[in-house]
Amino acid sequence: MNPSQKRPVVYAGDVVVDHAAANSEPVGVSLGEDHVPTPREKVHEVLRVFKEVFTQLDREKQARRGGDLYEATSRIDLKTQVFLEKEGKHVNTPNRIGQVPGIEVGDEFQYKAELRVIGLHFRTMSGIDYVEVEGVKLATSIVSSERYDFDDKFDADVVIYTGEGGNVINKEKNAEDQKMIKGNLALANSMRHKREVRVIRGDERWDGKGKRYVYVGLYLVDKYWLEKGASGKSVYKFKLCRIPGQPPLT
Repeated sequence: MNPSQKRPVVYAGDVVVDHAAANSEPVGVSLGEDHVPTPREKVHEVLRVFKEVFTQLDREKQARRGGDLYEATSRIDLKTQVFLEKEGKHVNTPNRIGQVPGIEVGDEFQYKAELRVIGLHFRTMSGIDYVEVEGVKLATSIVSSERYDFDDKFDADVVIYTGEGGNVINKEKNAEDQKMIKGNLALANSMRHKREVRVIRGDERWDGKGKRYVYVGLYLVDKYWLEKGASGKSVYKFKLCRIPGQPPLT
């Protein structure tokens, strides 16, 4: 296409993105005449475009809000995710159980939205992702955190994961007993059917601004139980064990 025929700008919500940042070579297209990109290269390309679009949106919003960086970056990650999906710049869809092509143990990310556009974890507003197979919900991945309000535990190759629901971390709503539905049911079903679950660990960033997400590998749900949480309500706990033979955690 002649450069003069390209759209000069594209829109993401209420801000404008330079076409050069948004319209890089489509994911999956050969980088050279004889080169077919590997799954790893496709993932890296999506993440590169994500960062370029995010930076553009960040500049636009920061300028409009007088340079307040913290306020300016709020939810830009989700706007970037929506924009990339609209433009077809995402990989590894639909959601799947097991290893995701192009993603390796130890890979780090800054935003949950990045996990979605590379096919690692699709439900950005939930810690448990799942699919339905022949009418049965099965977990595909969890995002686990050791922060005090989540109360998850990491010990070598074992994760103790707190179930979802019950307003456990929402201080503005009354806590309730967690129920065996949705993501909790999917994890329980994954135990019964012995299906592996991807685990992403969420840690606080060194600068205190947000998190970093690290893919730590495939796990199997060993067991689950109910116990009383800090609120006095019942919460589900899931014990997941790392599958042997994967690259070591550092």
